[in-house]
Amino acid sequence: MLQEDLTDIGIPVYSANVFEPIGLIDKKLLDNFDDEYIVWGIDGDWMVNIFPKGYEFYPTDHCGVMQIDKNIINPRYMTYLLEKEGTRFGFSRTYRASLDRIKSISIKVPHINIQNEKMRKVEKLKKQIRKLEETQIDLKSEISSIIDSYLN
Repeated sequence: MLQEDLTDIGIPVYSANVFEPIGLIDKKLLDNFDDEYIVWGIDGDWMVNIFPKGYEFYPTDHCGVMQIDKNIINPRYMTYLLEKEGTRFGFSRTYRASLDRIKSISIKVPHINIQNEKMRKVEKLKKQIRKLEETQIDLKSEISSIIDSYLN
């Protein structure tokens, strides 16, 4: 894929940065978006992301892509493990997370029921964090308006 392949409409294109698309393209490289995809940057800073089921995207050759058997491994659990292992391996701009290096990683996982339970707990904690962050934002706004009322 070249820069001139990018279009004004289409699906997002991901490269080494798997959190921010580099643009849009009006063709597909992948056919099936029925399940989550785990993606990682191959030759940038080490980063791992998961795209939800139904999210259409176009990976460049700088973006690794993985689908897993959800009956054996929880996709979010695997995303976490891959990110942790990549950090342990020292993946970076200079030590690339090539497909061969990713394939060489061996990860032991507990039974799928245990993974699912752990991920339910993580999601519950994330919801609590989001609520606390929203409260914090509201408090900042309230403090600012009180200060503004005294200054004006």
